[in-house]
Amino acid sequence: MNKSLIFGLIILSFLVIITFIAPYLPFVDTSLKDTVMRQKEDGGFELPPFAPSADFPIGSDHNGVDLLSRLLLGTKETLLTILAIVLIRYIVAIPLAMASFYSRFFHRILIVWNRLFSFIPPIFFVILIIGTPFILFSDNRYLWILIVLAMIEVGRVADIFYQGMVDISKRPYVEAGIVSGSSPLTMLKNYYWPPLRPSFIVQFFSDLGRTLFLIGQLGIIEIFLSVEFVSQLSGGYKTLNTSNVWPTYFVDITHHIWSHPWLPITGTIAIGITILAFSMTSSGLQQYFDKKYKRA
Repeated sequence: MNKSLIFGLIILSFLVIITFIAPYLPFVDTSLKDTVMRQKEDGGFELPPFAPSADFPIGSDHNGVDLLSRLLLGTKETLLTILAIVLIRYIVAIPLAMASFYSRFFHRILIVWNRLFSFIPPIFFVILIIGTPFILFSDNRYLWILIVLAMIEVGRVADIFYQGMVDISKRPYVEAGIVSGSSPLTMLKNYYWPPLRPSFIVQFFSDLGRTLFLIGQLGIIEIFLSVEFVSQLSGGYKTLNTSNVWPTYFVDITHHIWSHPWLPITGTIAIGITILAFSMTSSGLQQYFDKKYKRA
């Protein structure tokens, strides 16, 4: 029994179900109403974030919004965000890998792309690029960030599939296709894509977890996917997060981990479980395909 695949798919199915039913659950505050302050039992008042209680099962955020409601409602936005990033990445990476296999020019582009963004952690490039005024103040900030996060790892993904095509090209049946006069398109469709498909599926789920980990790091350094700028009395502007993606719970983590631990802990558990689900699914699919083609 493929336990990794079963448990991974169960967790992912549960998360997908939450994206649909969360707004209709009776204990979820869909308005995400702010609670500026509330009265204590001893007659005093307290300011948010509020600790876990009957009113706030897992606590509140710094605006007094119920954290459980934010967590459940943010599931859909979080999953759609990482899915969009990985889809954009693969839409560019797969054609680049195929073009690199047939063209030295595109192969050079692939080599430069991969080496440029692989010699230091991707998060540093993300900070440098997203921090530019063009993206920072753009009306399409959310879209630009998705594109940046996707494109930075295009070289790595393309290189994986390029190397796969190189390995496949050495197999006898591929040489037979070349001798028979098959066109490059026919070769891709009938000879290269079928053995690459399992690797594509496995790598896709692995990249979903990798991408979630990357945007989790953005939350720690307070780079938000969508923001609004609010003027301050000092004359400057402050960026306020308008997104419900899970990494936003890591804002001011060094402060909250001691005074309001439920904030970073909630984000850590949600992201950790989801990354584990993607990892188990990827590993389980790898076992499934290995077993299937070994039997074949």
